[in-house]
Amino acid sequence: MQNSGVLLYQSLLPGISNVTLRMRYYGYYCWLSETYARKGATNDFEAWRSWVRRAEALYALVSAQAGETGVGGIDWANRRLAAADRIVDFEAAASTDPAQERYLRQSLGVFGGAYYSQMVEMGLFTENRHGIQVATRDLGRRAATLFADAIGPDLAKLLRAKIADARVSLRELERLEPIIPSGIGSDSEERLFYETLLFARGEAAQKSAPSRAATLALILDTARVRDACPGPDQVRWHLFDPPQIALPGDLEAQRLNWEAYQCQDLMQIACAALLAWAIAIINSAPQGRSLPEIRAEIVAHLEAHEDGGFSASWRDLRLGLDSTDFAYEDAWDRLTSARGAVADKAVQAITLMAALHQRIADRSDLAAAVAEGLSDRGSAHSLRTESFWLEQREGEAVIDLIADYMLERVVRRHSWVAMQKLRRQRDYTFLFEQREARLVYLAAYQPVATTPRLQPAIQFLADIHLLDENGPTARGLAALEAAQ
Repeated sequence: MQNSGVLLYQSLLPGISNVTLRMRYYGYYCWLSETYARKGATNDFEAWRSWVRRAEALYALVSAQAGETGVGGIDWANRRLAAADRIVDFEAAASTDPAQERYLRQSLGVFGGAYYSQMVEMGLFTENRHGIQVATRDLGRRAATLFADAIGPDLAKLLRAKIADARVSLRELERLEPIIPSGIGSDSEERLFYETLLFARGEAAQKSAPSRAATLALILDTARVRDACPGPDQVRWHLFDPPQIALPGDLEAQRLNWEAYQCQDLMQIACAALLAWAIAIINSAPQGRSLPEIRAEIVAHLEAHEDGGFSASWRDLRLGLDSTDFAYEDAWDRLTSARGAVADKAVQAITLMAALHQRIADRSDLAAAVAEGLSDRGSAHSLRTESFWLEQREGEAVIDLIADYMLERVVRRHSWVAMQKLRRQRDYTFLFEQREARLVYLAAYQPVATTPRLQPAIQFLADIHLLDENGPTARGLAALEAAQ
């Protein structure tokens, strides 16, 4: 269920991920690639990796000295600076030797683990025939040039020398401060390039870029309405309900995609709450529970909730709910909270599932967005597949339908998915296992929302001076108007 949501939000914010934390890294890496190519580099991948790792370690040291955040290796850098050495030798820390205290363990640092794939998505990077990642001839080299121009030739020369030496003094760290992520000049060509790139205004924009541009405009619109810099959850809920005054065509279409995503995430949280309940039932007996015993426990608990309308049919339950005024956010908060009894949360989850089913039935525009954004093929489960299953049996009493749903779509499904992970990835993720026809508890589960890249996107807008604590800046309002 989570994977379906991840695939959907990836299409809504291409070029940005949950681990690409600062915009300026994109220009820095392009500059690194061009500088490496011009300093007589070979096609030896190990030499390229050493160059990248040294550059990242130095960037962390400079950022730590300046009190910056969102930089890979910053914890290591703070520890090194706390040692109060006048000269910081970071050659060993930038190596791949596991015996050393490395700034990061990932082989190719945050470049390989986070940024490279997203820069490929944006058209900034590609891979040459020797397997070395290189900045593209058009956008990549342009980004490299603008970064170099922004920091100036003297600082670029010092930066290049310190990466090669893998040694830097505290005074040199202070001199290098203009390279930090928040150092993008408000009136610089570098800043304008990033804005043009993010909002897909250039001729070389990738096919996926308009989707990213529309989402960034929606974030700015959320900030405009709130007169503040919004958090990711505030953006989610702002985009969840159709506005009283319709947004321009492309933005409303994208807002609808975000509404479909939020409905998907609500459904996966509800299903996760049912999984948590099933696990609690299994754990309630030392010897575990059989499937008939689990079903009997589910039926007994739901029968005790006479005020829930569970003796009626699923169709009657969903039709009796107002899918517009339903307290979705309250349900979200309760189901994702660590507090509360899992059996009571399951009751809330069932009602939430019915409200989501009815919301799709009431809204043809939302149903179309769900159908377009979520596949009904293959083995994946999603809001779309679960709504279809419920609709096929909506004439049945809720108690019987949910009891069957939990056994078929939750308990057995978990075992199937865990088995696939064991076979394909050698990863043991079973939360319960079968022993002599009984399911025995292994671990509990807490419903968790997916994280749809909104926090980095908000930070990127702040990095390029389109957003601050008071909402959109004058430049941000201009970018929003242009997007409309």
